[in-house]
Parts: sequence; structure tokens; C-alpha cells
Amino acid sequence: MFEEISAYFYKHRKIARRRPIEMFVVFIDPLIALLSVGILIYFAIQNGAPTSSLMFVFVGVVAWNFYDLTQRALTYGITFDIWSASLKHSFSAKAKIYHFILGNSLYGLLSSAIAFLVIASVGFFAFGFNIFSGGLYLINLIPIFIFAISIGLIIDSLMVSKGEKYMALIWMMAGVVMIFSGVYYPADVLPTPIKEISQLLPATHSIASMRAGFGYSVETGLAEFAIGLSLSIVYLIAGIILFKKGLKKGYENGMITNY
Repeated sequence: MFEEISAYFYKHRKIARRRPIEMFVVFIDPLIALLSVGILIYFAIQNGAPTSSLMFVFVGVVAWNFYDLTQRALTYGITFDIWSASLKHSFSAKAKIYHFILGNSLYGLLSSAIAFLVIASVGFFAFGFNIFSGGLYLINLIPIFIFAISIGLIIDSLMVSKGEKYMALIWMMAGVVMIFSGVYYPADVLPTPIKEISQLLPATHSIASMRAGFGYSVETGLAEFAIGLSLSIVYLIAGIILFKKGLKKGYENGMITNY
């Protein structure tokens, strides 16, 4: 079992070595996101915005990067196989679906953790913001991690059953989650139809709960965590089911064997 799981992890490592630009999204992208938004908020504070604005946005940046890198690991596990026309080899080996999920998820967890430390360090030294002061509320990264795996599997199900035309969802969904989950603002300010949809996303509740660790809406922190965790498990179950169905359809219509 360990060999099958580590094989997917190893593949990501090989890709990163052959394509150093892939490490850009782990070390540089989070840094750019933090500095660009951080400087903007710092400017707003100098012009009268509350100092808590910095905390509010930084928590969102941390959560969103954690989501983005985890989803990327799950989807890139399929994407590079399609690009190299080796998809049939990945799913003809003895590895099972849960090996694929665990192997790619572990790499996603590693890359997300590295980006988290990058953001935490720069946030502290550049802006004096200590993300670790959120204490146990940082456990909300777990529902975000599970949610990212779920969305990654749903995107994968479309790619293995319908082809590379669905690759755009890899980057599109990360943006959708950012907008709907209130990364830079409270989800309550969204227009009514969008706000109702946002409540169906685990990330919305997990980010709100993380902010409770820094004094924002403390009274709802635990409830938001429970909702976020429950929703993420529902999404994970749905993602696994859809991925299995996508693989089955991919074999039936030749999508997997042709790549």
C-alpha cells in the first residue's frame, strides 16, 4: 500500500524537478498574494480603515492558498498524464483509487504546509501579523483541505470522462471559491443569491471560524467549524463517487485508453 501511495507523491516530485516553475506556485505565488493584498490593506489602514482589516484579509489569504495548492495537487495528478499521453498507464497499474487520492492529497498537504509557512513568516516580519495566534482555530484548515480534495476529484472526474477541455476548471474553480467564500470580505456582503450559494461551501464557514480565533465573531466560531467540517465530508463523499463514475465512463468511451 505504501508503494502505491508514494508513487503518486514521487511523480509530483519528479515533475517539480523537471519543471522548476511548478515550485513557483508554492514559494512565490503565496508571497505575491500576501504582499499585494497586505500592502493595499496597509494603505487603507493609513487612510482610516480599522487595523483589524489586516487580520481579516490575511486569514483569508492563508485559507485560500491552502485550498488552491491542495486542489492543484489532485488535478495535476491527472493533467500531466493527459499532456504526456500516459493516462492509460496510470490507471492500468495495480494502484487503486484510494491510492491515487491519498498520494496526491499528501503532496497537496505538503505543498500547502510549505506555502503556509512562507505566508506566516512574511506576514510576521513584514506586517507584524502572527497567524499562529489563532491557536486551535487553525484546525479549520482541515475542512478546507478536505474540500479542496473533493473539488479536485470532481474536476478529475470530468477530465477522465470527457477530456482535457475541462482543464480550465482547475484554475476557474479556485477563483470561484475565492469569490464565494469571502476570502477578502465577509460573505454577508455578497448579493442574496450568491450569499445563499456561499453558505453551501465549507470554505465559507471554515474561513469565518478561523477569523473567530482572532476575535472576529467569536460567538459563532465553533458552530462555523462544525458546519464547515460536516459540509466538507459531504463534498468528499460526492467527489469520490463522481470520480469513480468518471473513471468508469472514461474506460467505456475510450477517453482513458486513448491518452
